[in-house]
Amino acid sequence: MSAFQAPIRAADKLLRVSGTHSRRPGNFGMAYSTSTKSSPGTRLIGRLHGAPSQSERSFWRLLFRTSVMAGVLHAAFILLFYALDVTALTLVNIGSVLLYALICVLLSRSGARFYAFGLLIFEIQTHAVLASYLIGWDAGFHYYAIIAIPIITLANYDSQRTKGAAITGLITLMVATDALLRDTAPIHVLPGYILDALHFINLTGLLTILALIVAFYSRLITHTEHKLRKLATTDPLTGLLNRRSMIEIWQLELATQRRSGNPLSLILCDIDNFKKVNDTHGHEVGDRVLRAVSNTLSKGIRQSDHVARWGGEEFLILMIGAPIGKAEQLAHQLRTAIGQLVVPVDEHELTIALTFGVTEIPAHAPHSQEAAIARADAALYAGKHAGRNCVRCQPHESAEILTTNGAV
Repeated sequence: MSAFQAPIRAADKLLRVSGTHSRRPGNFGMAYSTSTKSSPGTRLIGRLHGAPSQSERSFWRLLFRTSVMAGVLHAAFILLFYALDVTALTLVNIGSVLLYALICVLLSRSGARFYAFGLLIFEIQTHAVLASYLIGWDAGFHYYAIIAIPIITLANYDSQRTKGAAITGLITLMVATDALLRDTAPIHVLPGYILDALHFINLTGLLTILALIVAFYSRLITHTEHKLRKLATTDPLTGLLNRRSMIEIWQLELATQRRSGNPLSLILCDIDNFKKVNDTHGHEVGDRVLRAVSNTLSKGIRQSDHVARWGGEEFLILMIGAPIGKAEQLAHQLRTAIGQLVVPVDEHELTIALTFGVTEIPAHAPHSQEAAIARADAALYAGKHAGRNCVRCQPHESAEILTTNGAV
């Protein structure tokens, strides 16, 4: 396997460098073009269903590595068939090596990957047919023709008819090759032990490549599921949980609370004068403020707690196993930490302040999430009216909003 490592590293480096070219998503990795005329590449999509660009790059890297390994393998076959004095197959393998070199060059250029893909399929099928014709069916070179089907299946065509026609054509070619060459005497008769060796080498090669394709596809699915899950559960600006995800987690924690009897607490906080920040400095600065606050909140909570962007400039913290006193203490710590934040804006620095509303969810008093949010929001609203940049609490059994120690 060490014989493959050096060319594979060089190939990956070349592919990574070439991957910086501008590409239009969904055009099979083709370079972006403003032309309205459809090029061959625009009819074949390299990006799989819903797959992110990282998966697209992984697909091209898989084809790139496959081409490099195939080229090295064919170079070894050149020496083998030259030693066996099978001149025709020696020349075929020389042509295959040159073709794979061209395929690697085309794969390294985003605007030419469609052609590389076509040449790859052509080489696989042509080599399988020629090798079977020249030295016989028993050598097992026809096995490699199977590889083209999963490769085409992974790459999604704009037209499903085109895709279906391509796969049907390949299957027809394979069946026809089997019917015509299985019982046909080869042009070059090789010793039985050499045919057996080639048969098992080619069978092993096929199974190995199929295993790599399956492993790639499995990793692709896992990667895509992870990214979709992240997109569905997190806020794209801050990286915190989104509102929907926090509600789902909250429901799970309430179910756990009913079994354990441990208290839960809520902290609802809001950035003071955030509209003024946006109006004065622009939304870009506002986004920087949101990210800075989110980072401080996520670092300031315990590992067992959850924090979400609740909406706009509001954030919600769900504390697990914490009575209202501990939640109040954390709110003061976070208020102090936020007060130390500085966001550079042009030639001056912008300070940030938050107002906090705290409430509890005791295990002995089940109630709706809406009621808990209403209490935390009432406490937050009271803090705003008290001058902002403070902490206010509303216990579960009290309608009175408490002024806490450390309030400004």
